Amino acid sequence: MELYYQEKGNGEPFIMLHGNGENSDYFCNQIEYFSKNYHVIAIDTRGHGKSPRGEAPFTIAQFADDLYDFIMQKELKKAIILGFSDGANIANSELMIIKGNHFVANKNPEEFNKVVDGFLTNRGNTI
Repeated sequence: MELYYQEKGNGEPFIMLHGNGENSDYFCNQIEYFSKNYHVIAIDTRGHGKSPRGEAPFTIAQFADDLYDFIMQKELKKAIILGFSDGANIANSELMIIKGNHFVANKNPEEFNKVVDGFLTNRGNTI
């Protein structure tokens, strides 16, 4: 699935995720503001804005998988992720957790607990 996105600015990647029924235009003012210091990437989730719907059902888990695929395709090693409403649910689902210098989309609860423990005890090594 190739998701539509807007990008502007340079610096550390800053991913913006809109809420249900919205699209990346929701963040037009924030894109302008944050692009002064960051490489802002505002994504249209599947079936929203200019992104295709695809065949998969609309679930937070599917949107999170799409986000993970997007991050891997763009070869982003670090990013700030801001989510509004369902965008926040996507960012926290499955989970888009940072482990060291890479993203982990984790579906195994035991592995997730290890990541969270590491995140909480080693925050200086994460974003």
